[in-house]
Amino acid sequence: MIQAKLSLKFYLIACLLLGLVVFGWYGVLFLNANEILMEDNTPMDTGTKIIFTVLLSLVLTSWSISMLTVIRQILLGAAFTMDENGIHDTATVTIFLAFIFVTPVKQIPYEAVQSISHKNNILTLTIDKSKIKALSILKPLVRKEYHFFSGFTTEKNKTIEEALSQFMQKGDETV
Repeated sequence: MIQAKLSLKFYLIACLLLGLVVFGWYGVLFLNANEILMEDNTPMDTGTKIIFTVLLSLVLTSWSISMLTVIRQILLGAAFTMDENGIHDTATVTIFLAFIFVTPVKQIPYEAVQSISHKNNILTLTIDKSKIKALSILKPLVRKEYHFFSGFTTEKNKTIEEALSQFMQKGDETV
């Protein structure tokens, strides 16, 4: 079994995300508690404040949920674990405009893996989303590509790829 420990880069990203979330929610409170002046020194109208508040709140909600998923990974103590059944206790990231969705994934079984490749020196799996195990309401947020954490060194990526190939070959032999 392989257990991929979290690198320092992961903790730095978690701290950055925490700072963004705290600063962002403070910004929403500041926007609604204070009079904001426009360029011509007139106060911002209520309708504009409401639009900014709603948009900022939606983005911050996605960031907050993602931060909770990152905290979950920290509590688990690993980016993922991998054994003969698949990749366990991991997460995938989908970014759409300013929305960030870090989605927890319980398991990616090897039969869900369609191909292994390297994109921008990051080990990437193309997966069949219907075969992964995740909360059903979060499955639409999971992408067809699973990227291993970019904080891993080239050697670690190679080790993971070799282990992944071995586990997948063992699965093919038993079928």
